[in-house]
Parts: sequence; structure tokens; C-alpha cells
Amino acid sequence: MRLESVLVSGFRSLALVGPIPLGAPTILTGHNDGGKTATLDAIGFLLGPYPLHNEDRSFLRAASTPTNSAETEPCDPLPGAQDTLIDGGERVDHTWVEGSFTLSPLEQSELGLPETARIRRSAFGDCSPILEVFTRVPADLELRNLPAKKIADLRELAEKFSVPINKAPTNKQAWLDLLEQFTLERPQVDDWVTASPAVEERLPRLLRFGGEQTSVDTAVKTILNARYKGHLEDPDLNVRVRELEAELSERLQADATELCEHIKQRCPDLVHVEVLPTVSFSSGFKSAKLRLARTDGEAVAVDAAGAGRARRISLAVWEWASEILRNEAAAPPSTLGAEPSSDHAQGENSDTPDGTNSDVVIAYDEPDTHLDYLHQRRVMQLIREQCALPQVRMVIATHSMNLIDGVDISSIVHLTLVDDRTVMERLADDSGHKEVDRHLSDIATALGLRNSVLLHERLFVGVEGPTEQQALPVLFRLAAGMPLQSAGIALWACNNNEGALMFAKFLATHNRRVALVIDADSREKQKIFSDDKIKQYGLDPDKDRFMIGGDDRELEYLFSDEQWATAANGNWPRTDGNAWTPEMIAEKRQEKKFSDALLQEFKTESMEGPQRKAEMVYDLVATLQRPEDVPEELRDVFTALIDLANPPDA
Repeated sequence: MRLESVLVSGFRSLALVGPIPLGAPTILTGHNDGGKTATLDAIGFLLGPYPLHNEDRSFLRAASTPTNSAETEPCDPLPGAQDTLIDGGERVDHTWVEGSFTLSPLEQSELGLPETARIRRSAFGDCSPILEVFTRVPADLELRNLPAKKIADLRELAEKFSVPINKAPTNKQAWLDLLEQFTLERPQVDDWVTASPAVEERLPRLLRFGGEQTSVDTAVKTILNARYKGHLEDPDLNVRVRELEAELSERLQADATELCEHIKQRCPDLVHVEVLPTVSFSSGFKSAKLRLARTDGEAVAVDAAGAGRARRISLAVWEWASEILRNEAAAPPSTLGAEPSSDHAQGENSDTPDGTNSDVVIAYDEPDTHLDYLHQRRVMQLIREQCALPQVRMVIATHSMNLIDGVDISSIVHLTLVDDRTVMERLADDSGHKEVDRHLSDIATALGLRNSVLLHERLFVGVEGPTEQQALPVLFRLAAGMPLQSAGIALWACNNNEGALMFAKFLATHNRRVALVIDADSREKQKIFSDDKIKQYGLDPDKDRFMIGGDDRELEYLFSDEQWATAANGNWPRTDGNAWTPEMIAEKRQEKKFSDALLQEFKTESMEGPQRKAEMVYDLVATLQRPEDVPEELRDVFTALIDLANPPDA
């Protein structure tokens, strides 16, 4: 079962973030406290190893996250659920992490799920977490989760729904078979229901490295536990283990004979009393503590070692883990099911001979911290080796530019805080236009970089804010037939921040070309774009500043009424059922601020209307198909920027 992406809600600063793709690898970067470690913990929560605490639930804002589930049963409280919050804040009622999984044909057959399945782990209120799967279920709540019900409850359900019975069932399984067959004839809906233990068993293993040094012990235990289960299924060992389990069960049953006789004395109406103990070694592997010693007799735990030494030991453990994973990938497919019928069955999700799940998610938290350059290079090589294994998905939380530069830009997920809540920015295509650079300079700023080594582009263009930052790369690609960075251009948003002009000056002093693209109406309304302010930071208003929007307008004004109407009809249908018309758009052009009036109109007249200008413009841009659809004024600006980035003497 391969984890493809995760969607997180109500987990610390991750109020609603995702879907975050899990690739080979995915890089998480951004500010400290921006949500990188929280994302790793959220993945751990989904896959099982991480126990949710009350402190993990996000603080409540204006409106809580919808529960999105039909099940509300009594439950056990979360650890710390009764703790008093120091600031008196309230936490969300529902925390969940949803994964999108790809299943092999064997898993589809065993679990009764489609090739792509939605599975989540969630906790309602103070309840302990439950694993759920989104699937077809009976519309009647009483007919769901039948295996968890007692035989008496099953019998009552059969009577209540008048289930046809030819021969009265004699055991629970027979009642289950009867009722499950009956539910197939009842109305069905798609909803979240409690997942079976078999689904839990099939979840990928999580190997987490880095962060606290105790993660080394955890990783060792995870790997050895998988091998432990494999060894138990070894044909030579399996027979002896089963014989020992049977012998222990018989001895325990004999030990309970006195109890049985005592019960019969107290309850004379009972004819027979028997205790049937079950012994299994399958869950007998408890821990694996790694002990270190430089001198005989002076062994210490990993967390007692220095940070640098602990990291080098961690590296050795990671290398050993890679060898284990490599051996698993090379193992032949399981003979328990049908012959493999797809690449996924044969490689990317093959089952090992012991029947255990071979899919693995590896999570690294700052893996090259405290390592010298040689060991950092070894970490990079190790990551590449692990990602080459078909059963591995990897996510890395890091500030390391070595790691960030070592992957495709589409593998980078930038996490940042907005109003104390994590927001995700992907340096990849989400619209079909294959946008390839959501501003490298923003990442550089988030990482606190102070040199221009990474600033390899030929032209750096400052734009006003997120609207231009998101829309211009797509417009440029459509108009010029190439992405911005193919032309040697990188964008960053000024956000009415004078620090952006300081950054522009910094770039210029390092022999980088800099330009500003702003709305024409901002020259007078925003002081940081005035002639004097631009000159103050060493830029030429006439050569380095490009105005868009005619004489005194803005970016949004450049698009035609027909283009806005087409985008609105495709994205934000009116609540009254009528279509948006160009005439409706034209009326808003008389307003003092066209974009404000347009946004308010869409928000008011459509239940699906955009909430921010950036969203509104981006959705419009996504509807454009041809270079000539880009306003001529913008095309002229793009041509000028290309000329600046690629001068004849360069």
C-alpha cells in the first residue's frame, strides 16, 4: 500500500494543509516553526507510530473544522485532554490526517478496496484516534461496522430489518455473512467508516530519522520488528514456534482448571466451563536499545552521546536500513495471492515472502545537521539510493540548500506561517500550465541566506504581492512559450515591504539585474514605489520599473470583459442560476478600484466565489489558452524583461 499524498486538518499549526505529495523524495522547507516537523508527526499519526496528544490539536479560530464523518460513538479520551489551557484557548473538535494510497491487485482483493483509496486517522473531541476508510457503505448507520458488533446485536438487527432467514445462523460469522449480503441490497452512500484491522496491517511502515536522537532506537526497532515477523514465518522456525505456542496454551489451560471448577461451584446451573487461552509470539518483540562504548564496560545509550557522534551513528543505522530495504525489494513476490499483473504488484508494491507489507515511508528531520561535508555528501548519496528503491516514499524536513538543490524543483514544498497557521506553497504545477518557479527568492529569505551563491538567475523581478506572484509566471509561460527561469528570470513579492527594496539593492550590488513590475495606480498610492524611494535604493524609475494597467489602473483591468465572464462562469456559478455576462463585468469598471469591486461581486453572487484577489486572478489566468489571450500590454512587458535578462553582450 503506497502512500501518495497527505491532507492534514487540525494538527498544531496545520489547520488545513495539503494535499502534500510524497515523492522520492519530497523536500519540506521554510521558516523555523513553519510546520515542517508537525508535518512529519502528522504522517506518523496517520501511519500509526505517533500517539496524538491533546496539545497536538489546533487552537480554534472563528469556525471549527467540519467533522466530515457520520460516526460519533463513545470513546476513550486523548492523553492530556483534561489539561487546562494557560491562555484559555479552545482546540478544534476534530483532528485528522488523510492519506491517498495506491493498492496492489493483491491488496485490492484482500481488503475489498479500489486501486486508489482514501484512508485517514482521526480523533473527535477528546476521543482516542480511529482509522477510517472512505468507501461505499449502507446509508443506514445501524448496518455499518457489523464485525464490531456482538452476536446479540446482529440478531436484533436481523429482526429489526426483517432479514430473510432460511436457516437460523449458529455463530457470529454466519450472522455476519447473512447481514452483509442483506446490506448489498440496501441503499449505499460514500462515507467514512472504521477501517478493518487488515487495513491497519497493510499501512506502510514509517522509518523516521533525525530530530531527537531517540529516533535511532525507534528506527532500529521498526526495522527489526519487521524482520522479527518475517523470521516467525520461516518454515523451519514456524513449526517450532507453533508447537511452543500450543504447549504454552495447554499449560495455561491446565492452570485455569481450578478457576473453572470454582465457577461451576458458584453457578450450579452451568454444565461446562472452559478457559481457552491464546498464546502468540507475533507481537513479542518489545524494544531494541542501541548501546555504545569506546571502552569495554562503559556502554551508554545513543542519547547520551554527543550530537555529532550521534549523527554519525545515525548515518550508520540509515545505511544498514538501506541494505535491509534493498533486500526486501529484491525478494520474490508473495505466493499467497495471484501472479503479479502490474508493475506495481511486481516492484513498487510487492509483498515479501513472509507476507508483511513492504511499502515504507522514510521521514528525515534535518538529516545533515552536525555532519561535516564528507558525511553530508554521504547522506545525499544514501538518500538517492533509498529513493531508487521501488517500495520507498520519502519526505525530508530541511534547511539544507545541498538537499534543496539536489532535487527537482517540483519536489519542494515550502511551508510558511500566515496568521500563525501553516500555508503550503508548491514549486510545481497545479493548474496544467506547469509553473516551475514560485519564487526561489522567497525560499532564500525564509532560510535567512546572506550570500548570492544560489541567486543564479539573470534577472530578478519584484512584483507587488501574491496576486502578481502567482499569476505572472503562468501568463509569461503562455505568452513567451517558456517558463520564467528558462528566460533567466526569478520573481519575488514586495508585499508593500520596504525590505523588498533593500533586497533589490542587495541583488544589484552583487551584479544582478533587477526590475520592478507594479500596477500603474500604485505609483501614487504606495510610497515604496514612488520615484524618490526607488532612487533611494539605487534603481532607475525609468529603466527598472515597469507600469501595467494603462495610465492609472491595475493588472486586473487589462483582461477583457469577455475573459472575466468566461472565467466566472467556469469557476464561480451565480446563485441565481444566471450566467455571468460581459456587461456585468463592464459595470464594475466604473468603480474606483475595479479589482475590489469585481472580487466583492463574485464573493456576493456566488457560493463558490474567490476569497482573495490572488485566487480570483489565478483562476482567470488558468482559463487562458493562447498567447494572444494574454493582454498586449503584458506581452510587451514580458518582451522587455526577456531582453533585460538576455542582453546581446551577455
